[in-house]
Amino acid sequence: MLLNIVFLVVILRLSFEGKVTAILLNKRWPGLITMQQVLFWTAFIAVNIYLYLQLFGTAQGLYRLLFMLAINIPLYYLCYSKLVPEYYETKKYAEYIRYTAIVFVVSCLIRILVEPEISLPVSTAFKQEYFLLLVYLTQTAIIVVSSLSGISKYKLIVENEFAKLEILKQQADLDLVKSKINPHFLLNTLNNIYSRSYSHDKVSADLIMQLSLLLQYTTYEIGKKRITIDKEIQMITALTSLYQLKYNKKLAVVFDYEADELLSEIEIPPTIYFTLFENALKYSGIGNDELAFIHAAFKMNSKDITFSIRNNRSPVPQKSTGDNYKGIGTAVLKQMMDIEYPDAYEFEIKESPAEYYTRLTIKI
Repeated sequence: MLLNIVFLVVILRLSFEGKVTAILLNKRWPGLITMQQVLFWTAFIAVNIYLYLQLFGTAQGLYRLLFMLAINIPLYYLCYSKLVPEYYETKKYAEYIRYTAIVFVVSCLIRILVEPEISLPVSTAFKQEYFLLLVYLTQTAIIVVSSLSGISKYKLIVENEFAKLEILKQQADLDLVKSKINPHFLLNTLNNIYSRSYSHDKVSADLIMQLSLLLQYTTYEIGKKRITIDKEIQMITALTSLYQLKYNKKLAVVFDYEADELLSEIEIPPTIYFTLFENALKYSGIGNDELAFIHAAFKMNSKDITFSIRNNRSPVPQKSTGDNYKGIGTAVLKQMMDIEYPDAYEFEIKESPAEYYTRLTIKI
């Protein structure tokens, strides 16, 4: 029995070697767990046949062996298929230990009380002592090995899933790099056009620069957790300039703020101001409605920063901002603020038939 356990431990240890695990994860040897179980049962039955025949003789030994296997085969798969998945894999370790202990004690009692009763009585105390030792060793082996097999299966499944996630992550990273090739090329091209046109037409060059800034923002900045306030202000200014170009006229868009060095130091989640401005562009009908207006303001003091925006409510709002950017919406914005600034912000919305007003204050 000791040789059996040592042999099993060696097999289990080898199964988690890097090369063997790699072969398993590459599906070159998908039956490793099954092979472990076949090897265990072969060794377990062989060792017990020898011990039972030595202790009890051929006829009685085989009879007792069959009874022992009838008890332990269901017990093995109870631990392997029931206790490990339901308790160990779900991290209910206390319950797992409790139930395996109960199974061990009950199975030992059944064998000790029932097995001698269904066979010829044992004539010597020497054999009785060895029988008790055999019971405890076999039941320990069944409980331990079935548990180790179930745990190894669980760990190999986890490793397999982890390997698949690593492959998916690598593919996602590659796709991300590919997705940024064209915008990166376009940004460089726009910068080159800006450099060439600056000396001939400063107005057009400035618009190209605004488009380049907006493209950079929507491609790179919105993926960050935090950006500086001055970048958010730059994007609002850039979008305003592009709208002026789109409609080829002076739009009633005003953005009041005072330049401050702190604007390049204080960071906020991206798009929170840009979303409010984008919503104002959409619902004011700016460019199509002659009475449309947008008045945005940014103020900062030692205690908080405030961004407010007031706009008219046009009967025919914009269907699209025309820049292929879709704001996150005020509902999602509130959820974001609850996460980023719990109990440290105020978000006010006022509506009337003619106007729409929002104010976002963040405590610093």
